[in-house]
Amino acid sequence: MTATPSAPSPPRRSSGTLREILAALLRLGGFTVLFIALFVGFSLGAGSSESLLVYGVAMCLAALAATLVLLRLDGRRPLADVGLHRAGAPAHLSRGFAFGVLIVVPVVALSLAGGLRYGPDGGTAIEYLGTGAWTVLVLLFPAAAEEILCRGYPLAVLAERWGNAVALLLTTVAFSVLHGANPEVTPLALLNIALAGLLLGVVRIVTGSLWAATGVHLGWNLATGFLADLPVSGMTLVDAPLIEVTETGRDFITGGAFGAEGGLASTVAIALAIVYVVRSARRDRADTLGEAP
Repeated sequence: MTATPSAPSPPRRSSGTLREILAALLRLGGFTVLFIALFVGFSLGAGSSESLLVYGVAMCLAALAATLVLLRLDGRRPLADVGLHRAGAPAHLSRGFAFGVLIVVPVVALSLAGGLRYGPDGGTAIEYLGTGAWTVLVLLFPAAAEEILCRGYPLAVLAERWGNAVALLLTTVAFSVLHGANPEVTPLALLNIALAGLLLGVVRIVTGSLWAATGVHLGWNLATGFLADLPVSGMTLVDAPLIEVTETGRDFITGGAFGAEGGLASTVAIALAIVYVVRSARRDRADTLGEAP
């Protein structure tokens, strides 16, 4: 993964006064309040639908609208400042997606060693492909919404005011809080969600692209929820044709009812993914410096 010019800026040199601190907090508070108001409004407009697609679209629209309003109030800044640049968006999204799917490979391998077992299920290849395509659509909007909420405008404000380390820490905590009330959640599950949030934040900062982070998020959810036919964060989102989990194995390894994110297999895989992204960024930076005249 290569860095782009839209990566979060370093803290401002003059950012030491109480007034500037309050201004940053006001921006973050305004974003949060506006998002909640818009989300409630969009949800009421959608009626009492329990569709994950409707919920995801409402959440995504509210997050994007809140971002646009705050960027306009914050000096008419472009969407590129929060990682939603136009140039290279499809490439960043697709590469992130592939990386997210790839992370699940060692998760499944370790889970199989921990007792996870599969058996055949009903359905046809056409049904499998159709279900997969629909699942991508359903999962895209919640993934995009969570990335905009945690690693869009809030991460940009935090990084500019206090630096990338603080931005990563606080957005990771917020990401964990968003999932803290999920069904079947455990302490290990919360740890893994925090690690996932850290990974997504690192991807956002290293690439400068919210598209890349969204791709990783979507790829992970699709691979665990559809390809591996496991719950995602405690929720069974889809019943994939052709394959069926017959044994969940040892819960502390496989995640049990919470899904892959609740097990030690994910802890190992996500930690390795973070190390890979950080080392790749350092290598790319060293190569760039080596090419400089």
